[in-house]
Amino acid sequence: MRWFSRGPVITDELWEEALHRHPLVARFEKARNGTHKPTTLRALSEKFLRSMQIRWAPGLERSDHVRVSLAMLACLPVLNLDLRWYRRWRTVLIVPRDYETESMEVDEAGVVHEGVSVAAGEYSEWGTVVIALEDLEESGLGTGFNVVIHECAHVLDNANGALDGMPPLHPGMDAVAWSTVFGDAFTDLQRRVIRGRGRGSTRTRGGGGRRSGHRTGPGRRTAFDPYAAEAPEEFFAVASELFFERPRTLEREYPGVYRQLALFYRQDNINGKS
Repeated sequence: MRWFSRGPVITDELWEEALHRHPLVARFEKARNGTHKPTTLRALSEKFLRSMQIRWAPGLERSDHVRVSLAMLACLPVLNLDLRWYRRWRTVLIVPRDYETESMEVDEAGVVHEGVSVAAGEYSEWGTVVIALEDLEESGLGTGFNVVIHECAHVLDNANGALDGMPPLHPGMDAVAWSTVFGDAFTDLQRRVIRGRGRGSTRTRGGGGRRSGHRTGPGRRTAFDPYAAEAPEEFFAVASELFFERPRTLEREYPGVYRQLALFYRQDNINGKS
């Protein structure tokens, strides 16, 4: 990557290689532009790299290819919004692989359950996102799993200071409709999955959309990672992954959720409109 006083410039070679690594983005670009010529997404990715501090865990070699992949995937959700939505996000920490994180949950009886879960990423409300490199490399393949978009959704969700599954809505969007649609879908998903232990702003792998669906009972399947049933903010984040990775699947399973996300992200990923 070439660095000038104004910041990074993503070369054609780096951009084309990133598109090859993440075919979802290549299809996304082609559907909107007809070619892989320099695009708004590329320009936004350069701006993202100028504003973000990227740190590497000890032992990891700094890589321009990883930086471009990260920026490309992170900018998809804000392509028709603005990078100001990420103003609370200042740092990315790249770690080699999934890592263990402590979890704690208080059940309805007030009993505290502590444990350890394995995470692919994590969002801190203090402005840091942790991304596992091996999961970054598996994002953007069209499988439904995208750790970058998942954590970006948490950043957007917290833009109003509350991590609750409802980001600040645009003028003209109906907060009651959002709450009803997402609340009903979340409740339905909870009925359909076996709830895992532990909650919080971490992304566990657990199959993470790599399969065609998760069996939740006799003859019943869902495209959602069961982790989405842990909390409304996780449902929003996993739904956002599907919105970009497998939009038709999301629309079939929860059409109301798809429509609300299309309004929020200002994109129609089924019809290629924005």
